[in-house]
Amino acid sequence: MKEKKINDIVNQFFDSLKSYENPKLQTGLTQHETIDLLKNATIIAIEENPRKFEVYVNWILSSAMYLLDESDESEDIEEQVSEQQSPSQLDFNFIAYDQDIVITGAKGSGKSYLANVILKSLNGITVMVYDYNFQFHSSRAIIVHTLDDMFELYDQAGHGHFIFQPFDNSLETFKKFCSGIFKRGNIVSIMDEAHSFCSKQARLKEFDNIILSGRPRGISAITISTRPASLPNNVLTNAKHVFAFRLNLESDARYLESWMGSAVWQLFPKDKRVKMKDAPELEPYSFYYRNMDEQNGVISRV
Repeated sequence: MKEKKINDIVNQFFDSLKSYENPKLQTGLTQHETIDLLKNATIIAIEENPRKFEVYVNWILSSAMYLLDESDESEDIEEQVSEQQSPSQLDFNFIAYDQDIVITGAKGSGKSYLANVILKSLNGITVMVYDYNFQFHSSRAIIVHTLDDMFELYDQAGHGHFIFQPFDNSLETFKKFCSGIFKRGNIVSIMDEAHSFCSKQARLKEFDNIILSGRPRGISAITISTRPASLPNNVLTNAKHVFAFRLNLESDARYLESWMGSAVWQLFPKDKRVKMKDAPELEPYSFYYRNMDEQNGVISRV
């Protein structure tokens, strides 16, 4: 991880702790001065312990992930918490572990919150998450930053939840992630923003193996994307469950309509709808869910 990125993460975390009033403390220092001392001490500790820096940085990322402004939904997570149901109130027992899921929608619509709820509901099964936006968190999961670490830990334990947050996010890294899962089998794979690595125009063999040939190997896929129209068709062809959140692009609405029916237009801004013009505007963080084996879906919200 580059030194500049480390410093940016540390600076944003400690600066977020500063209050507007900046009171003077019993030590004689102001609150801002005290926080700056702690910040500088943390940076020094990281510099002096390069082999352990990931422990410090990972803790800060986990504690203040919504401050980094590096992902599609980070700004909305805190606002959602007060209005959303807790994960224990959302029932996903109807989703079998061996069935593929697609979660799609615009930035900040609630995709990552729902994906985290599903992650925490997957008990007694191995889960591996490709999380280059640092959106996932679970007290039961091990966060790793290299594929070697993740697969070594899995090979030793034989099970577990692993959140892979690559500092060197690239197409090759994603391909190795998919290949490692396909080789091992019996894993639920969660892939955030999959359209960044493969599309209708640029298919990826390693990703296709999971989608098209994973089920006989005990592999299921949870594919997350802000651009459903860009995903390879086989993603929705093989999906059992689809959750569609707010849509901002007409091309995405038209694409989902071809798979899920005209009800998806309710997810589009009311004044721009091609269909469902008389349907009411949905509340924030609403989604349209459909079991693809059934004719109709339902509107709900997180």
